[in-house]
Amino acid sequence: MTHPEFKWKHFAPEIILWCIRWYGSTPMSYANLSDMLQERGISVNRSTIYRWFIEYAPALRKKLRRRQFIRADSSWQLDETYVKVKGKWHYLYRAINKQGETLDFYFSHKRNKDAAYQFLKRCLRHYPTELQPQTLNTDKHSSYAHAIARLKKEGRLREDVEQRQVKSLNNSIESVLVNSNRTLSLESFHS
Repeated sequence: MTHPEFKWKHFAPEIILWCIRWYGSTPMSYANLSDMLQERGISVNRSTIYRWFIEYAPALRKKLRRRQFIRADSSWQLDETYVKVKGKWHYLYRAINKQGETLDFYFSHKRNKDAAYQFLKRCLRHYPTELQPQTLNTDKHSSYAHAIARLKKEGRLREDVEQRQVKSLNNSIESVLVNSNRTLSLESFHS
C-alpha cells in the first residue's frame, strides 16, 4: 500500500521518515545524514534531505502532537526573549516543565497582553483542566497576569492556578535557550 503523502517521491517512505526523525531529534547536519545513507548504499543529496524536512516535519509534528503522552506537571516556567530570525527581531515565548522539557514556544512581533494570551492559549490547548499546572512561574512583566486572568474568565485555565512572579524561579528556562542554540536553528523558521 502506498502512502499518498509520499506519492512521486524517488525514495521509500521509511527512508524519508528515518531522515526526518534523525535530523529532528539529534544535532546531526544534513551532510551527516547524507553520509550515513551513503554508507548504507543509498545516495541522497543533503539538499534533498533538507527539502524532506521542510515538507514533512510540520505535518509529522502535528500528528505526533495529537498522540503525545500528556502528563500533569505541578508547575510550568514561562519566559520570553528577543531573538533575531532571518534578519528581523521577534519575541520568542517559551514554556518548560519542571523536568526542563519544552512544552511549547511562540514567536511574536510584540511583547504585550495579546501575545502572552495567544502563547498561553496555545500551550493549554492540549491539556484538559485536570492536567493543567497548579503554578505558573513568570517574570515580573504584567502581560502574563492579564493573560492568566482572561483565560480563567473564559474557562480555559483552571481557577486555582497560582502565578508566581519570582525571577530566580525562571533561571532554568534562561539556560534552555543557551543550550538549545547549539541544536535549534532559528534561521530555518518560516514566519
